[in-house]
Amino acid sequence: MNILCVGNSFAVDASTYVHQIAEHIGEKIDIHVLYIPGCPINLHWKNYLSREKAYEFYVNGSLSPLMWCDIFEGLRYTKYDYITFQQRSGDSGDASTFFPELTLLSEHIKKDYQGQHVLHKTWSYAKSFSHDKYGNNPLDQAAMDNDIKEAYLEVSKKANIKYIIPSGEAIKLARQVFGDELNRDGYHLNERGRLLVGILWVMYFLGKENINLEGFVPRGFTYDDKTPGVDEKEIPTLVEIAQNALKNNKGHNLYAQN
Repeated sequence: MNILCVGNSFAVDASTYVHQIAEHIGEKIDIHVLYIPGCPINLHWKNYLSREKAYEFYVNGSLSPLMWCDIFEGLRYTKYDYITFQQRSGDSGDASTFFPELTLLSEHIKKDYQGQHVLHKTWSYAKSFSHDKYGNNPLDQAAMDNDIKEAYLEVSKKANIKYIIPSGEAIKLARQVFGDELNRDGYHLNERGRLLVGILWVMYFLGKENINLEGFVPRGFTYDDKTPGVDEKEIPTLVEIAQNALKNNKGHNLYAQN
């Protein structure tokens, strides 16, 4: 399976461990990210029109030699089964910021390239992070969660993209277990958060209701090699959280769960 993320650093966080997790359970998922830091949907559309060579290109959690590239080089890199889209995190709770550019981008890509289109619903910030809209110290995390949830449901209908990866839902549920300890800087994911969302993505795209990660050890970190990894004892809990996130998102899963 090949997946392309038209995204930003949140796509890198979400996808870092996907190929490793899939490999551990005997599956093969190659995951690719067209990356610009903090990139909004309207800039992806602008770059599509201008063919701007503005992207770094990640393959399976690491930077590839294909940089700087344009969107078309990423789209032609291989044949994709799925292509994901997301808004930048600060605008993810505002459906109006997706349009008309998301619809235009999705429709144009569909004309010439294969792959089912999927929305990647992002996560709210840690309460310690400052944000003008959601308040400072503590941030109104519940309001941000709700805005993101409602925005992606609206966007799914308007853009005619049925499927939504509930990454934000998984992080919300994980905070009930681990506290607000899923971010490394208030908004990007730490290794626990990255592994959780990676598990979610593997289960989502493979249609798995459960996966066995006994003995799984994540290999390498893309932002800080000195950062400790996740305690192996936490992994079954992360799998259970991913299961619950998928159950809560049943109507927008690729494979409906009973």
